[in-house]
Amino acid sequence: MANSLGKDLTDRYVVLREDVMSPGYRDIAQRVFKVEGGFGAVGFTRGTALIGTTPVDGEHFRMEGYDVERYATDEEIALVTGKPPVAES
Repeated sequence: MANSLGKDLTDRYVVLREDVMSPGYRDIAQRVFKVEGGFGAVGFTRGTALIGTTPVDGEHFRMEGYDVERYATDEEIALVTGKPPVAES
């Protein structure tokens, strides 16, 4: 299993588990992570690495696929990107 959701996470916003974050980074804004790639980004690979960025501060780093709690909601994405959610047509 490459990530805890078993899905392709490339270019998706996810929420990282609170228990894997340092105490100063446990609020939801710090836990939203945009996955850019890594072997753990694709559900059918054996690797677990996720490479991405926290949009709230632009920090680029590596996490593990099993540290993903869920997909980020539109509201959470808007909170960290400063852009309103895109209405589906």
